Amino acid sequence: MSEKLKMSPEKAKEIQERNKERNLIVQAMKNHGSSTVEEISKTTGIETSRVLRHLIAMTAFGKVQIEGDRDNQIVYCLPRED
Repeated sequence: MSEKLKMSPEKAKEIQERNKERNLIVQAMKNHGSSTVEEISKTTGIETSRVLRHLIAMTAFGKVQIEGDRDNQIVYCLPRED
């Protein structure tokens, strides 16, 4: 028989916070279009180091893409919905 894996309340809260921040990032990009880490940070209120970590993970999972660069900063965008 398989046992259900239990998650600690701390881990559950961490995952919930991560998802909340990533949703804020996606919403900011929907509202403002392609953006740099600094622009997203200003829009969402999430510190730049956290935004960058989220964007790296979200890029790996195909949730955002690198569009190019602006003023020596990487510009991220949402993938096109076909």
